[in-house]
Amino acid sequence: MQRETNGWSVMVLEDEEELRGKILLPGLEREGFEVEGVGSALALYRALSLRSYDVFVVDVGLPDESGFAVVQHLRRLGNAAIIMLTGRGGADDHVHGLEQGADAYLSKPVGVDVLAATIRSVMRRGASTVAMLAPDAAGWRLTAQGWRIATPAGDDVALSRAERLFLALLAEARGGVVSREAVIGHLSQDEDDFDLHRLEMLIHRLRRKVLAGTGCELPLTTVRGIGYLLLL
Repeated sequence: MQRETNGWSVMVLEDEEELRGKILLPGLEREGFEVEGVGSALALYRALSLRSYDVFVVDVGLPDESGFAVVQHLRRLGNAAIIMLTGRGGADDHVHGLEQGADAYLSKPVGVDVLAATIRSVMRRGASTVAMLAPDAAGWRLTAQGWRIATPAGDDVALSRAERLFLALLAEARGGVVSREAVIGHLSQDEDDFDLHRLEMLIHRLRRKVLAGTGCELPLTTVRGIGYLLLL
């Protein structure tokens, strides 16, 4: 049976080296995900300076920072999916994790099949909220439930969760300008703490990815001082 992954990238933050390196990473790779792993919050933040991820799997007990604090930080940065893992079975921790912004909370030991199914479930729930570009063969459009963007010629590239949310918001405006504030509000639950540089990097990488993957420039215009416009 073919597994649904849509090219999703997963970052596993787990300080137990054997669990991370011998069970979770190879197991999720077998499930079809693009996976990386680190053992501390500091290593995670360093990785985030280089790239973004669609899904984070975060252990509660870390050597340098609480997993709850990491989740809160990740949620401020953007709208990636977050799944927490813990050896604690208390309901209070479960509730606290969800309140900090986790999409799901699993108790260890957890089977890789259960973790993979949870990732797929969380990502599908996100897909139901994404608007589609009009399926006009003459124009640009989102396909695969919004996880890919296709050119008028039919060439397409995979999108990260944040890229997908960004493009769907602009598509919903149907040629209108979407304010920068509206975009930030769509990508983050905490607009005041959102790093504007991350939005600029998101757009830069999206333009570069589309051009490299299709040979076409994404019809995205930045309206200086106002926001963004997607010309379909």
